This record gives sequence, structure tokens and C-alpha cells, in this order.
Amino acid sequence: MLYNALSTLGMSRKLQGTMARQQMDLVRANEEMATLVHADVAATLGASTGRDVALRNLFDRTEEYIKTTDLLDGRMDMMDSAMTSILASGNDLLAAASTGLGQQSPTGTSLQIRARGVLDQVVSLLNASAGNVYLFAGTALDQPPMRNVDGDDSGPPAPMQIVRDAIQAASGGNPAPTTAAETAAVVTALDALFAVYDPPGSAPPNSFEGGLYTGTTAYQAGGGASPRVSGRPADSATIAYGVQANDPMMRELLEGIYMLAAVDTSAMSVDAYPDYIKTAVDKLSGGLGTLREATAQLGIQRAQVATVAEQHRTQKSILNLQIDNLEGVDPYEASTRISQLEAQLDATASATARIAKLRLSNYL
Repeated sequence: MLYNALSTLGMSRKLQGTMARQQMDLVRANEEMATLVHADVAATLGASTGRDVALRNLFDRTEEYIKTTDLLDGRMDMMDSAMTSILASGNDLLAAASTGLGQQSPTGTSLQIRARGVLDQVVSLLNASAGNVYLFAGTALDQPPMRNVDGDDSGPPAPMQIVRDAIQAASGGNPAPTTAAETAAVVTALDALFAVYDPPGSAPPNSFEGGLYTGTTAYQAGGGASPRVSGRPADSATIAYGVQANDPMMRELLEGIYMLAAVDTSAMSVDAYPDYIKTAVDKLSGGLGTLREATAQLGIQRAQVATVAEQHRTQKSILNLQIDNLEGVDPYEASTRISQLEAQLDATASATARIAKLRLSNYL
């Protein structure tokens, strides 16, 4: 006669193994309920894992481009604000200086004081920075592009002193021109001072680049134009948005302001004054006009960046939905599964407890 051997130890161990698996499943189900994402995405997706990885990579790249566009927009906003302030101050000075075009004004001293205030303000605005990046320095982003009007410890004479020395040298040693010929000589000297040279090493000592401006030079040491600051808000989009403090419009504007700030026009001779004040006003007007166009162009570029940024945000939303459809867990299904696992675990625990109470003496 054959007998089936029943082992309570074997049954108990089997049930304990079942309980361990059920507990792990319950922990995993609770985790999915909390995160609404499959605990083991790769195991759940199987053959679709490759598509999920590709979507994740595209999502991460899109997020990086959103950060780039936000950074670009922030810098452009600060540049626009600085340029708008320069325009406002410059226009005020232009209006004040234009009143002296008809005849020499006895208030020339106050014009000089006003010009000096505008000069300090413009230099400060051209040294504007966003974080550790100087906005008008070109690719030399880590240092302010404009030297302080009264100088610094960098070595060359103060910018104001450089300008006054050039005026004095062209005026026969006088602090201001005294004849129309000397005024013409002063204008020629200042035009040379505020010019840029190709290559930079060919510039005279204490010229604009080096004496007044220390950012990226207009031309490279080996010749040719220096690279401009640009941003890349998308794979196929590059925007060269950089305005530099040594751009022609800025140099022309600064030359006009320095002409008014360096000389008391009320003390000039009648012969020298008309051409001097007219040249200063023309420089101011020309620089401001081109700066106004550059500000408008910057606004167009900001609009382009904003459009690209909106496209990135739309794409991110779509990608997030696609990823969620692959990796996401339905809350209702997760809750139902937790209830089922808890019921199974209770049943297994009860069976294990009953088996543990079985004794042979109960059947003798």
C-alpha cells in the first residue's frame, strides 16, 4: 500500500516563499501608486524600451534648449534695457547741445557738466552684466568692456585724459581749439583716436581699443573681423545678437559725448566754436540713430527667440505626454492591484498560520 507523505514543514516553507513574493509585489505596487510610474520600466515595456529611451533623450535636449532660450531672453532683455537708457540719456544731451548750434551759448559750462554725467551713465550701462557675463564686451565675457572715465589701475592714462591730450595736441597746446583750422585738426585727431585698426596691433598708443575699451577687439590679431557673440536656441537656429561697446555706433556716440564733456564750449573762441559744436552734435545724432536701429533689431531677435522657446515648450508637453503613456501607471488599476495583493497576502498568512498549528497528536 502506498502512502502520500505530507510535510507541514515543506508546506510552510512554500507558503513563506509565496508570502515573500507577494510582499515584494505589494511594495512595488505601492511605489507605483506613489509615483504613477512603473517600478521596472524596461521589464514592463519590453520591446518598446528603445522608443522610450529615444523620447527621454529628446525630452532632455528640449529642456536644455528651453534653458538656453530663457538665458538668451534674459540677456537680450538687459541689453535692450541698457540700450534704451543710453538712447534716452543721449537724446537729452543732444537736445541740450543742439540749442547751441545757432550761436555760442553762455551756458556751455552746464552743458559740459551734463555731458560728463551722461558719459558716466553710458559707460556704466555699457559695463552692464548678467551674472558674470558682461553684455557689451563681445566674446571677452569675463571683464567689463569700458574703462572708468577717470581711469583705473590697468596702466594707460584715464580715458578723459587721453581725449584731452589729443585735443590739446591738435590745438597747439591749448586745452581747446582757438581757430577753425585747429577745430578741424581736433576732429581729425579724435576720429583717429576713436577708430579701430586691423590688426589691433597697428593702432597708435592709447587709442580707443586699449585706452578706453578693453573688450573683444573689432579685428583679430591675425587680421579679419573678430567672432561675434551668438546664441543657439535650436538645432537649426543661430542668432548673432551681440552688440559691442566698440561697434561704430557706440564709438561715434562716445566721441560726441567726450567732445562735449572734455571742453567748456562757452569759453571757446568764436572762430573755433561753430564747427566744434556742430561736429559733436552730428556725432551724437549719428550714433543715436544707428543705436536706435540696433535696438529695434534686438527686439526682432528677441521675438524670434520667444517663438522658438514657445515651440520648445509645446514639444516638451507632447513628449511628456508620450513618455507618460509608456511609463505611466493608471491610478485606478494600481489601487485595484494593491487591494488584490493585500487580500492574497492575508489569505497566505492565514494558511501559513493554520499549517503551523497542525500537530500529529490532534489526530491520534
